[in-house]
Amino acid sequence: MATRTLFPQPGLQESARIQRFWNDHYAELLAQHPEQFVAVKDDKVVAAADDLALLYYQLRDMGLDARTDVAIEFISSKSASLLL
Repeated sequence: MATRTLFPQPGLQESARIQRFWNDHYAELLAQHPEQFVAVKDDKVVAAADDLALLYYQLRDMGLDARTDVAIEFISSKSASLLL
């Protein structure tokens, strides 16, 4: 039987704190990292890249796990809806 690995999810308070960070700093991040994926840890940008795979490799080289150690957003002036 195959086992499934579950990754820790932020609690409600942590999720709200992360969302507040993106909301409060979006304009600043847009000026610094337009049309880029941005990874944030402890309210600091730790990496940014045009390509999500490149960002993943940057984070891996820094010893960070993209799934659990950082919050990632695509910073854009264009509004987009994604169905995942």
